[in-house]
Amino acid sequence: MTDTPSDPLIMIAELKIRPDKVEEFLAYTAENLNLSRSYPGNIAFDILIDQNRPDRIVFYEVWATAEAQQAYMAWRAQEGGFNTLLSFLAAPPKFTPFRRAQA
Repeated sequence: MTDTPSDPLIMIAELKIRPDKVEEFLAYTAENLNLSRSYPGNIAFDILIDQNRPDRIVFYEVWATAEAQQAYMAWRAQEGGFNTLLSFLAAPPKFTPFRRAQA
């Protein structure tokens, strides 16, 4: 299987939030979620909270292209949002790119 130019990029970001920062993190992401969803090339952006471990958060992102996701990350780094996000974390984030299997 090879990627084709029309394959969307699905990015999963796994975050471990500092226990004393969970509520502050959720408030911050709620304020900023529409910015992420409205970024050019974004198809879907959801924030998932582990019901058993509320300090474990997963970002589920779907991007039209890998380049769109890379541009978004560069923009977040430039405007300071990425550094703010990192200040809530208990460990480095884990990013895993996926693509849909072709039937």
